[in-house]
Amino acid sequence: MTTTQSVWRRTLTRNGWTLGVWLLLAALLFWYANLIPTFGSFQMASITKNSLPLIYLAIGQAIIVIAGGIDLSLGPLLLLSNVIAARFMDEQPFAIVLLIAVAIIIGIAILNAGTGYFISVSGVPDIVVTLATSYIWSGVALMILPSPGGGTAPEFRWLFTGSTAGIGGSFVVPLVMIFIPALLVFFFSRRTRTGLAMYALGSSSVAARLAGVDVQRAKVVSYAIGGAMAALAGLATVAILGTGDPRFSVGANATLNSVAAIVLGGIALTGGVGSVLGVVATGVILIMFNPILSAVGIDANTAQVMQGALIAGVMVIGGLIVLQRERSA
Repeated sequence: MTTTQSVWRRTLTRNGWTLGVWLLLAALLFWYANLIPTFGSFQMASITKNSLPLIYLAIGQAIIVIAGGIDLSLGPLLLLSNVIAARFMDEQPFAIVLLIAVAIIIGIAILNAGTGYFISVSGVPDIVVTLATSYIWSGVALMILPSPGGGTAPEFRWLFTGSTAGIGGSFVVPLVMIFIPALLVFFFSRRTRTGLAMYALGSSSVAARLAGVDVQRAKVVSYAIGGAMAALAGLATVAILGTGDPRFSVGANATLNSVAAIVLGGIALTGGVGSVLGVVATGVILIMFNPILSAVGIDANTAQVMQGALIAGVMVIGGLIVLQRERSA
């Protein structure tokens, strides 16, 4: 076997799950295109723009889980970003709206980095701390915007949806807005010392410390990235809906869907394994799942059961693969 063949084989082995979910997405798109009477740019624009918030949230959740944590507050952070944007961007010129958007991303990244720092120094499990902060951020969101309302600039809506009205438009714009953050986080996680430290921390915190890895920094940065992606998800939601919505149920569902997306995308909940590129595909798959089942005549309740069964099945398969790897090692 030549060196080139060996590299390709190793690459396919390491990224087989990611490649598999992208092939599954392609198959589902082809199936959906043949299920409905008309499938064109309007349908593609709807799929891509509606997938944005979940994809951003899943990327943020993925990087935190890769580093050995889990963040139940990402959905409420989405709400917080959403209501701040809707309240303060309303009737503002585009330049001010962009400044507000940047401030929200930086502010929520710092906020969540503080959560990561507290977890690191206190030793309290991630799930306990982030469950508590989820209620805090949800409450703050309600204080800022007690009921749905607010708005944003038409140009800002175009930035995420390809349309100043948030309806129709080109699918190219949301597609670009999907891949820019995804590729930035991917290359950061795979090509920087801190990114590799996250994988080391998720694989074994004890081994990472013994190897001289700055585990506290890795934890804090992973939570900062998660916060920034949650903020981006909230901004995308404002752009899509044209308004803010502080309901707790929205944040709770968003958090659960982000965990489902990373599980389907091949991110091991034990940490240290997976690629954020896989969750991009599964974010779109989860958005498409119910419309596809509706198109074949399956009611919403049955679709929910099938979605849960799919996630459970994937978790079982993932667990068996990890067990096989451990036995082989």
